[in-house]
Amino acid sequence: MVGYGYGIVRRRYRMGLIENQKYFFEKYKIDEQDFEKYCLDWSKYIEIYNEYISEIPNLETVATFISEILRKNPEIHTVKSRIKYPDHLIEKIIRKTIKGKKADSSYEINVSNYKSEITDLIGIRALHLYKYQAADIDKTIRQNWNLHEKATIYHRLGDMTSEQHIEEEKFQFLVHDAGYRSWHYVIKSQMTKVNYLAEIQVRTIFEEGWSEIDHQLRYPYDLDNEILNEQLLILNRLSGGADELVNSILHTKMTIYQQNEEKEFRDEKIQELLNEISSLSEDGKLTNEDKKSLEEKIKQLEVKKIKVNYSNLFNNRSVEYHFKRRIFPSDF
Repeated sequence: MVGYGYGIVRRRYRMGLIENQKYFFEKYKIDEQDFEKYCLDWSKYIEIYNEYISEIPNLETVATFISEILRKNPEIHTVKSRIKYPDHLIEKIIRKTIKGKKADSSYEINVSNYKSEITDLIGIRALHLYKYQAADIDKTIRQNWNLHEKATIYHRLGDMTSEQHIEEEKFQFLVHDAGYRSWHYVIKSQMTKVNYLAEIQVRTIFEEGWSEIDHQLRYPYDLDNEILNEQLLILNRLSGGADELVNSILHTKMTIYQQNEEKEFRDEKIQELLNEISSLSEDGKLTNEDKKSLEEKIKQLEVKKIKVNYSNLFNNRSVEYHFKRRIFPSDF
């Protein structure tokens, strides 16, 4: 059965460029001079490629297992998973090796250590609707898996994060140049004796939309295109502002719900007092003094202002103000 699955995977990726080094370098824009400068061996990458293809069925099983656990959390709207494409793995290994050798000539990624050096062979995305939900998803992740490294929150300067209830000591915070927003985890998942690493990215649906568009249109070969960068920066502001506006709408709905509950309670009390007046009047037991007292209570309930914390509504106006400032800054 294992051999059968391996054969299917081999056929799925048989059109890869790994067997043609020249075409591979051209497609993925690998610097051939750097490759030769650091004495990299193409045959070792073919070895990693073939070993990785045989490992893909196991990685897919682990990805499904992780995804199913995350889907049990009602705060998560959508769970997506992917296994890194073999060609993209080799490209990443080559780039990381060249970068590593610039700092340490002995640095090497080979068939024995690539699974620990490349931590996103399994990629999971947990998408949510409201920013505050990230904290609950964080608990789910930490309760079910050990972290391989400290979790990272990528954010943009000026982001409003007070609603996310972040325990700061559990994260490292990084400002992303392109405005990328996401919570990143590298977890250890062990279904058998083999320990697998997987990357989980947690973000809102709006953040996911911007990230997907940015990745497809700019990454990795147009990172320095000023026109694309400017347009994607505006889109980033739109997505960030949209998240804040969603929070504003949520707060408004919660406040309205609270007001309605208090109104229902007040109306019930008024009706109870009216019923009491009617009952006592029919029995002839209602004195003028009692009647005045009950009528005064009713009057107080009718004119009483509902005690609601309106600060949320004022904060919402602040959110809308920041939203407009982000989308229509003075320098655009």
